[in-house]
Amino acid sequence: MDDDRLLQQLADRTEVIDTVLRAARAMDVQNWPALRACLAATLDVDYSDLRGDPPSAIAADAYVAARITGLTGLKTQHISTNHLVTIEGDRAECASCFLIHRLNPAAPTGDDTFDTAGHYVHRLARTAGGWRIDGIVQTVLWSRGNPQIHGALRRA
Repeated sequence: MDDDRLLQQLADRTEVIDTVLRAARAMDVQNWPALRACLAATLDVDYSDLRGDPPSAIAADAYVAARITGLTGLKTQHISTNHLVTIEGDRAECASCFLIHRLNPAAPTGDDTFDTAGHYVHRLARTAGGWRIDGIVQTVLWSRGNPQIHGALRRA
């Protein structure tokens, strides 16, 4: 492999991981324009392990709106590790481990957290503006705490 190609692969790998990490950080600091900037116009999402919803395609703006609703009032920490990146042309996949801590400061003491750990597969596409997430599959290994903390799992 020539030096230019190797440097491009390393740069792409870094940018793919950075995009995944920026999206997680944007949710933690509730910077919704920053989250939207990480996403393609539409995403194929599969959160069926935790939420029970079937896999679906969703517009990026609707995805962000759902995060706003689900995370309002919460403090979160998305930890993303062990990134394995595969790049083929203008397509990439980033498989990783995650741990998400959620705290509802307004909930009764002892019933105020919900944590989830597992694996993500983020699919990304190279665009003129950089790498954008266009697919997310979440596989849950375990959860603990009060699932009602999670916006998507709250009872109406």
